[in-house]
Amino acid sequence: MAEGTATMELNVGSEVQRGWRVLAVAGELDIDTVPLLSARLDSDVTGRHAVLDLSGLQFMDSTGLALVLDWHRRLAEAGGQLRIAATQAPVRRLFELADVAEVLSLHETVDAAVQESADTAS
Repeated sequence: MAEGTATMELNVGSEVQRGWRVLAVAGELDIDTVPLLSARLDSDVTGRHAVLDLSGLQFMDSTGLALVLDWHRRLAEAGGQLRIAATQAPVRRLFELADVAEVLSLHETVDAAVQESADTAS
């Protein structure tokens, strides 16, 4: 592949912390990589509480934002919660520009996001 045309990979790690399913997302979340994260969310989020660790995410476009908002809504409707941890400046800017920073549950770190165990989180 020629320089500049390579699409960046998306890596998704997954673990459970204090009852929360934590998905660590690294790379770029865009129209090419959204299906990968969507599939991982579908397969891994079996409960109603999940955290997206975005500390390794350098870029997100509107398709990534739509996926995050969709999961935010789905878990909320199920009586659970999607929390977002450790957003980098470009992604946080996207949340602010889209006027969803107030809607989403943003946390500085994964540790902060899983402070309350999933059992007590409303």
